[in-house]
Amino acid sequence: MDFRGIFLAKCLVGLFSCVKGSANEIHKAYGVLGGSVFLNVPGFKVENQHEITWLKTASILVKVKNSTVKYYREKEKYTMFPNGTLRIDRLVKEDGGSYTVRVYNDTGLLQVEENLNVSFQEIVSKPEIKWVCSQNSMKVTCEVNQRNEPLFHLFRNNKTLNYKPPIDANGIWKIEYSSKSSTAKFQCEVKNHVSKKTADQEIKCSGLEEIHSTGIISQGSPKPTPPVSSYAGMLDIVLIGSIAGGAVVFVIFLALLIYCIRKKRAERYEEQDEEIPMKIRQAGDESKYRELPQPPVHAPQKQPRQQQRLPPQSQTQYQAGPPRPRPRTQQKSPSHMKERP
Repeated sequence: MDFRGIFLAKCLVGLFSCVKGSANEIHKAYGVLGGSVFLNVPGFKVENQHEITWLKTASILVKVKNSTVKYYREKEKYTMFPNGTLRIDRLVKEDGGSYTVRVYNDTGLLQVEENLNVSFQEIVSKPEIKWVCSQNSMKVTCEVNQRNEPLFHLFRNNKTLNYKPPIDANGIWKIEYSSKSSTAKFQCEVKNHVSKKTADQEIKCSGLEEIHSTGIISQGSPKPTPPVSSYAGMLDIVLIGSIAGGAVVFVIFLALLIYCIRKKRAERYEEQDEEIPMKIRQAGDESKYRELPQPPVHAPQKQPRQQQRLPPQSQTQYQAGPPRPRPRTQQKSPSHMKERP
């Protein structure tokens, strides 16, 4: 019994140390915002009799026991699979952080406890291959516009190449490779934990020094086809020039229109000024030969006003009655005049 007790104690200590060591180890999982992420039970085969519990910051999310799943959060966001994998859908920033999974056997003994950290990454952009040809070698560059450093893989004729570590130039990550061969097919692969993009390019150098994919050429080599970006820049310049030219033409046309309108108005005013003196002269000439108009009967207004004046009161009283006859003065005969001494 003593040996069995000692052996059992040692087994429990070893199991506890294993569980503790696995709990201290943090595994990483990556997802894309708005997408889904799968959280697996690392390094353990789950069976039907096991009880599995997923937690986030000590809060239970879902539990399965005897093939019965119980959700403590919204069922539409979390999904538990029979093998213990937890899927989280419609990821948001709040879903990032530490998760814990615990596995118990049928007797309720803890067998596995693992911590997983969920973080987010952006989908990588498509890489671009550029190359420079010289007389004895070629220089190939693969670059991608990415905020975080991606993982590069460069292949030549389907063989993996060794290259220098990636260089970050203002958010553009690139790798460089130099080769002496003049013709080869290159493939650049860029990926992270959530996405992967590739670009293929067959490079043929004519032996003369030239720079491709940038529109630069030297030493009399045939002019390469400008890239799409250069065409876009030329189109932008043409468009800006067309708009500027149209604006200048419109301003000139508007100025000419205003000048013509003002000139037309000035000519009209001059014609009117010339017509007015002519009309005045014609009117003066006609007035010479025209008879003076007879004054109207009622024209003098002063005489009626004087006739309307009231006579003095004495005259009015005197003339109130009928006029009396004046006595005739007898004229002296001439005989009487002669008798007078």
